Amino acid sequence: MRQGNLRIGQILINSGDITEEQLDQVLLKQKTSKKRVADILIEDGIVTEQQVCKALEKQLFIPYIDLDTIQIPEDLGSIIPEDLAQQHMVVPIELEGRFLTVAIADPLNYQGIKDIGIATRYKIKPVIGEASKISIKLREMYATKKAIDDAQAFLESKGGKTQAQIEAEEAAQNDASGNDQPIIRFVNNMIEEAIYSKTSDIHIEPMEKCLRIRFRIDGKLQKYMETAPELIPSVTSRIKFIGNMNIAEKRIPQDGRINYRVGGKDIDFRISVLPSIFGEKIVMRITTSLGMELKKENIGFLPENLEKFNHLVKSHRGIILVTGATGSGKSTTLYTALHEVMGEDINIITVEDPVEQIQPGITQVQTNEKAGLTFAAALRSILRQDPDIIMLGEIRDGETAGIAVQAAITGHLVLSTLHTYDAPSSVARLIDMGIEGYMVSSALLGIIAQKLARRLCTSCKEAYNPDKNERLGLRIPEDQQITLYRPVGCEKCNKKGYKGRIAVHEVMLLTTKLKRAITDGVSTDELRDLAIEDGMIPMKENVRIDVLQGLTSYEEYIDMTISND
Repeated sequence: MRQGNLRIGQILINSGDITEEQLDQVLLKQKTSKKRVADILIEDGIVTEQQVCKALEKQLFIPYIDLDTIQIPEDLGSIIPEDLAQQHMVVPIELEGRFLTVAIADPLNYQGIKDIGIATRYKIKPVIGEASKISIKLREMYATKKAIDDAQAFLESKGGKTQAQIEAEEAAQNDASGNDQPIIRFVNNMIEEAIYSKTSDIHIEPMEKCLRIRFRIDGKLQKYMETAPELIPSVTSRIKFIGNMNIAEKRIPQDGRINYRVGGKDIDFRISVLPSIFGEKIVMRITTSLGMELKKENIGFLPENLEKFNHLVKSHRGIILVTGATGSGKSTTLYTALHEVMGEDINIITVEDPVEQIQPGITQVQTNEKAGLTFAAALRSILRQDPDIIMLGEIRDGETAGIAVQAAITGHLVLSTLHTYDAPSSVARLIDMGIEGYMVSSALLGIIAQKLARRLCTSCKEAYNPDKNERLGLRIPEDQQITLYRPVGCEKCNKKGYKGRIAVHEVMLLTTKLKRAITDGVSTDELRDLAIEDGMIPMKENVRIDVLQGLTSYEEYIDMTISND
């Protein structure tokens, strides 16, 4: 049998990746699913995408390429029509003279290679790439181009700025699921690109001469695009409409919420609209934890802190506080704690403003200040609902703090957040709210302070020997051999050197010694020293450990801890 006539199943048998019996089972399944043999093998976990690619490379003498290491020139985006590239799972990666090199998921798809050659009028040199990575490259290649094209199409369809403003509301009120208007496609493409980029916030900013859109990725704002200012009223109206806000009202701030479905997953957004001199600025916060399951192992606790976290969530009464700045992942930690304890025999009720993540099996209450449903009012009503566990989105004032303390003392487990930088200062914050020290020490179980550090990209981080200043800063003896890592930048991390974030903590358990100290009214500094004596790992030490383990950089350590020195 000639190599070119072999089927993928036989190629994988020849390479030793699967057995005849496994192929027979997959072929039976294929009769009903109508999927490709390779797709079924990958879905069932029998082989990986890379195994398939490597087997094809060996059998067909067509090279495999890791697309994570490849930067595709921007001018190649227009060579292959998007629908054809998506149909055959092909992405162009290099043009040299009359030869176009393309990565293809199925090199046995000879018709697809032929179609690409006819469409581009180039001689095609195929290389093999994973389908999942080709999909990512196609999205990167065409998403921004589509947004720009949709913006241009919208502008060309209007007679000018005045006409665009007149028709903005009409365009906004069409249903996105079935409408083909450019402004709707523009907003949809922006949202989907933000989701795929693991963005936490989308900033839509009206400027005098442009509309600027930025994504906050790994804690840093990055420009997505700038487009004509004529789009400002149309984009604003569209987002306000899908967020159930008043489109006609442009003088006061508004808040809204949308649920967007992409890739088979529902994504929740919290929307804030703020009037500015050039239009309304919109910030869309993605409240769904993208790519993260609510498991305690995913939070990033050190082993010692994970043990303390387990101890806290197993408690039946008292207050557990999670503290930190806005955007530090407090809500995710709270939801994870709830996920750990929820069950059919537990009644859990939350009070939030707003409800950030819908959690099946939990009663969630949205506050409404205008209607009088404040945190304190909701908490009073909740206590008559026979709760076992209460989660408050935030303790904002003395009244709410007082009721939470009473609930904890009377036998409820209360979880909530405070906006303080570290664990010991949370005690002073509660006392400042009017809670007596002896009440704080009686009700409080523990405090988890949290902050997010940027995680070094595992594909490009560079090893090096620390210099004298770094050794001094990290308390590393001069004679100790140790390797640190620094950011470099590659295609996988968008040239940033960092990809994703890791949470750092300090977990302060309220031991008998600390309770007595709080009752006696010791200072925050004294309380911190006592907590460290009792085994609390300071946040600065947590970051230091992460640096020594190669998870983050020395620069990030300095950036995160300098305010503590």
